[in-house]
Amino acid sequence: MSALGKAETSPPMADPPFRALADTMSLGMAFQMLVAPGGATRRFIFVSESCQALNGVSAAEALADPNALYRLITPESRERMTLAETQASARGGTFDVELTFKLPNGEVRWNRIAATRRIVPWPDGSVLWDGIQIDITERKRAELELEQQRNHLALAVEATGLGFWRWEAGSEQLLWSDRNRALFGLPPDAPNDVAGYMEAVHPDDREQIRQAYRGARDRPEGGDFSMEYRAVAPDGRIRWILAHARVAPRPDGSALVVGTSLDVTERRAAEERQALLTREMAHRAKNGLAIVMAIASQTARNATSVEQYADLLNARLSAMAQSQDLITESGGGPLRFADLLRKVLAPFGLARFDLAPDLDAVVISAEVGAGAALLVHEMATNAVKYGALSVEAGRVSVRRSALEGGVARIEWREAGGPAPGVSSKPGFGTRLMQAALRNQGGKVEPRYAPEGFQALLEFPTVAG
Repeated sequence: MSALGKAETSPPMADPPFRALADTMSLGMAFQMLVAPGGATRRFIFVSESCQALNGVSAAEALADPNALYRLITPESRERMTLAETQASARGGTFDVELTFKLPNGEVRWNRIAATRRIVPWPDGSVLWDGIQIDITERKRAELELEQQRNHLALAVEATGLGFWRWEAGSEQLLWSDRNRALFGLPPDAPNDVAGYMEAVHPDDREQIRQAYRGARDRPEGGDFSMEYRAVAPDGRIRWILAHARVAPRPDGSALVVGTSLDVTERRAAEERQALLTREMAHRAKNGLAIVMAIASQTARNATSVEQYADLLNARLSAMAQSQDLITESGGGPLRFADLLRKVLAPFGLARFDLAPDLDAVVISAEVGAGAALLVHEMATNAVKYGALSVEAGRVSVRRSALEGGVARIEWREAGGPAPGVSSKPGFGTRLMQAALRNQGGKVEPRYAPEGFQALLEFPTVAG
């Protein structure tokens, strides 16, 4: 800090005009300071009476000892004060600096110190400085509060992912925030103009942006516009952007356009998945109703009584429901054929079925699963009524004969039961399976071998 010294001689009087001006001012404390050649000592030759109210130090104390005021400057502000004085002395001009003071009562206040050096030196070579001290505490507090609010807003905006932009309509330059550049895959220092922006918009969406802007621009009072469009990053990645903007006309006919951008790619993807799922559910519901109608119709043709019809219909619908439970557990996605077999065959006694371990490798879609469940249930029912499971020693084996090219071939073989009779027409299960999987390449080939009924099931698989 600059060297300070007490006055050793009677101080010269301040200029009458300056004293008169200081006495009438209510802005702060006016002062005059005399600085000896080389800055060896300095002393106040005038301090207005407002010194007491401003600093908690009387004018007389400041005149007697300049340190009475200098020592109030907080340590973190002293370096700024010294630098301001040094630079002003070297340049022969003025200084204007904002400092914090710690008053004798412990209160910390912000002050603005501004001073100007006289061109004509004092008779002894000293330099006279005219200055003023103004309390700016309330202003600084407001600035700090505003800065804090801005920081909070910036954090909130960052959390939402919003990018900001500004455009002087008619000019080529765009002002973008760093976040807005990031939304388009650009670095923070990337230049930006209208042509570059439109180039980054997907070609199919550019006219939509132009029309939205024109609609707001052409209203006399200006207006807002919103839109969603695709942006193409330099690496080719496509993102969906939700933009909100306002066109603000000016009296001179120009207009300012300000707006925000938000990445809504994930939301759009979720909406597309939801739409696809809705269509898929509608398709499955339609297929399910068709299957139920077919079950009811075929059961009615083959039943000999109302009671038999009810029993057969309930059993077949139960098999369909069990397969649907498995499909629901898989979330409508792929499921293992072996899991479906165990679910459908459990009521018939799994101990009488030999299920090959490699069936676990067969994964099918939900659509294939619904038809396969009905077929397996039908074949198991016939095995109990007419085939291998109608006798205590009979058994049924299910094994995989091949799995290649996305197609599974599964063999159903009955053994130990009575010889099957050859049907002259396709049975219910065969007709239903062929109808359910016809569009997906599935089929059933029944075989009536002497050792027992057999069937070759063929249907498409999916990746597990």
